[in-house]
Amino acid sequence: MIYAKTYRHNNRIIPETLEEHTKALLLEFERLKALYGKELEKIGFTERYWELLYLACILHDLGKVSSSFQEKIVSFLEGRPSTVVSNKEIPHNYLSIAFLKNLKELDQDSLLFLLYVVAFHHNRPKDFDETYLREVLTKDLSSKIMELKWVEEFGIHIDELWVDYYDYLDEDVNTYRRIKKNKSYILLKGLLHRLDYSASAHLPVEEKRIADLEGKLISYLSEKEYFSGLKPFQVRAKFLRDKNVLLTASTGMGKTEFAINWIGEDKAFYTLPLRVSVNAMYERFSRIFGNERVGLLHSDSLLYGLEKMDPEEGEINIEDYIQRVNATRQLSMPITITTADQLFTAVFKWKGYEKIYATLAYSKVIIDEPQSYSPEILACIIKALQEIVMIGSKFCLMSATVHPFIKEYIGRYCEILDPVYNNERKHKIKLEDCPIEDLLPKMIDAYRKGKKVLVITNTVKKAQELYSRLQEIGKQEISKIDLLHSGFIKLVRKDKEKNIEKDYKKDEAVIWITTQIVEVSLDIDYDVLFTEIATADSIIQRMGRIYRRPNRVIEDEGEPNIIIATESPSDKFYIYDEEIVKLTKDVLREFNCKVIIEEQKQEIINQVFDLSKIKGTRFFQKFHQVYNLLDSGFETDDRGEAQRIFRNIAGLTVIPEIIYNKNLEIIDECISKLSNKDLPIEERLRCMKSLDDFTVMIPLYRIKSKEPILIYKKRGIYLFRVDYDDKLGISFNKNLELFSNIV
Repeated sequence: MIYAKTYRHNNRIIPETLEEHTKALLLEFERLKALYGKELEKIGFTERYWELLYLACILHDLGKVSSSFQEKIVSFLEGRPSTVVSNKEIPHNYLSIAFLKNLKELDQDSLLFLLYVVAFHHNRPKDFDETYLREVLTKDLSSKIMELKWVEEFGIHIDELWVDYYDYLDEDVNTYRRIKKNKSYILLKGLLHRLDYSASAHLPVEEKRIADLEGKLISYLSEKEYFSGLKPFQVRAKFLRDKNVLLTASTGMGKTEFAINWIGEDKAFYTLPLRVSVNAMYERFSRIFGNERVGLLHSDSLLYGLEKMDPEEGEINIEDYIQRVNATRQLSMPITITTADQLFTAVFKWKGYEKIYATLAYSKVIIDEPQSYSPEILACIIKALQEIVMIGSKFCLMSATVHPFIKEYIGRYCEILDPVYNNERKHKIKLEDCPIEDLLPKMIDAYRKGKKVLVITNTVKKAQELYSRLQEIGKQEISKIDLLHSGFIKLVRKDKEKNIEKDYKKDEAVIWITTQIVEVSLDIDYDVLFTEIATADSIIQRMGRIYRRPNRVIEDEGEPNIIIATESPSDKFYIYDEEIVKLTKDVLREFNCKVIIEEQKQEIINQVFDLSKIKGTRFFQKFHQVYNLLDSGFETDDRGEAQRIFRNIAGLTVIPEIIYNKNLEIIDECISKLSNKDLPIEERLRCMKSLDDFTVMIPLYRIKSKEPILIYKKRGIYLFRVDYDDKLGISFNKNLELFSNIV
């Protein structure tokens, strides 16, 4: 019996034979072809490539027949040490090439495609020489041919081995460098990855499509009081389904409904900048289409599902959710709501990236709120869009405001639609030429008038300062004031996010001091905003938290509800580019003490982010540097490294020492249980969530001389000595000028 792998089921180790695994792949092969064969054929994946993919499914793991591989599995099953010397084992993907000699009907190009797809379907080191490869093939694999007799069932007769292919395994040879950029090779290799991973996970490579998306959308919307049919621009979406589109539409106009109608019955990925926004959109899509048809994909999706779980439904519900999460990670769901890093890190061409590109090739991608990304991430997304369009993908990029330079880079790849604006008069701005702390009396005055006051600062430290000062000077009359920023442990931050959303619905005055984390992540509607100056896109996002609901309007003679402190921003231009902030300030002066409508907001963006004006700014230099780097062919081998580059993660997940000491028994018990694979998955997941709730992300530059202690390696959680309380969050030494955790 030849084994392919083992897997865990109901806390038992189950062996799977090579024949069983191969047949599982072929079942998924048929499923993929039945569900998306027409779409793949449209983009050039002809019957020739289906035949090559079929052969790759059969041949890719045949190298596992080797004695060393079988000994590793058998020794594991028998619970004894393996006799295999690790540096003497040739990875099975390189050995599987030997069986290609039996495919005599293949032309040279097809043989090379198949050779490289099989050889590199795993990223394993090639630390063996040609002599040793020949020795293993002639002395070991050649004696195992009869044990692969079952392959004849699939029309392949193995009677000899290819032994002189060593030179082809060099990734630096021109032949491979040329082939690996070929569209058909990317599709072939990516689809083999998908089939292999799904068969190994015992999950379908693709779930059934959602039938009649438009009908389900209308049925859902019909339950809303305000619904009187799709708007003309939403109806038009169905006639644009074969096009890439760029849509500018005001908040509340129905961009999401446009996107759903544009998707039709196709497979789709809907991307948003922040996990909290992704979670909210997932809930919305699940209500429309059912959660069994919608996937949630980000680094904490498993924990998010656990929070939403009804405890009374018990383990069956959890097992079902885990199944859906795993299917989503395999990219199997018809609609997936995701953060951008889960898809667009593939632009760095890490080993196995073809899985992403091949899937996107027959899918649609929605990029919502692109202006919320850093210039570096924006460069990655735009470059990735340019590449996936060339292999067949369709995209819809949409936002309330779109940077004009984005159109410069993707305009030739898409149809730019006429903007759709809601010209309700919602915001009247007032520029105050002072630092934001000078506006404290006006904040208190607004509170006295019964208003719900939102304050947004550029840094955590400034938010903490304003909160402390307001508490001090307004303690006699301000009974409702709170603070929200990224420096709270997750458990506290989640409560604060719920409270800020509850408070805007109550009929009482309140002041919330916050940072830019509320710009797009929370569904709130406050009466007046006090904000530090930032770049135009960020300021406009902040405006969107005020008078958000329909029919809330402001008259020309009304008091300004957007007050912008233009001097001494607390980030000292570390976060927001100084030149762009200056441009923003100059343009906003034209609208000082005036009501500003949505169309004018886009005009502001157009003026501030005009390519001729921003070319010399740090913002555009960052964008251009990353874009040019990717355009020159920059690659990274490791997906984790690609995600770190993409997200520019310069932070550490920590449990503050004071929190650790208060919850020592719970934390230690959680870490202990997480290491025990014999415990039910439900119990381990709940421990993971409990542990995660005690954490906060801090920037690396704050570590300095203080040495963090790693307490849970798998999730990279450290213990760190730092001042913390649930009112202010993390506090650093007063002589350190900046603490800003960029959203």
